[in-house]
Amino acid sequence: MIRSIVLIVLLAVAAGQAEVSRADTRPPASLTADLAEWNIVPSTGVVRAGLVRITARNLGVAEHQLVLVRTSHFEQVLPLDGDHATGRPVTSPFVVRPGRSRSILARLQPGTYLLIDNLPWHYWRGTSAAFVVR
Repeated sequence: MIRSIVLIVLLAVAAGQAEVSRADTRPPASLTADLAEWNIVPSTGVVRAGLVRITARNLGVAEHQLVLVRTSHFEQVLPLDGDHATGRPVTSPFVVRPGRSRSILARLQPGTYLLIDNLPWHYWRGTSAAFVVR
């Protein structure tokens, strides 16, 4: 009887570990952000929580910066400090030169996020887009 209970518990633990292993091997969710002068266009408005690959493609003629910021609601406007938005980035900001693209991997929790271009005057001119992580 006790051996049967121990065997059942061990099988349940092993099954749980197998479930976690399968979840960890899923490919990352993906989001492409097209950057141009005064806009960011995300490929989707919703991605699944966990590992997310964000690819920024600069379709404009000037350099653009991609900054990922978590927000409290979908249409949140970040305060300005001079010509830059304030807010704590979730990932390291990076610059994308015209005609180039760059990707990052980020582990995102459920919530609302903003992609912003925080080069001088870019966010101020409206270069941002929101998306949701579920």
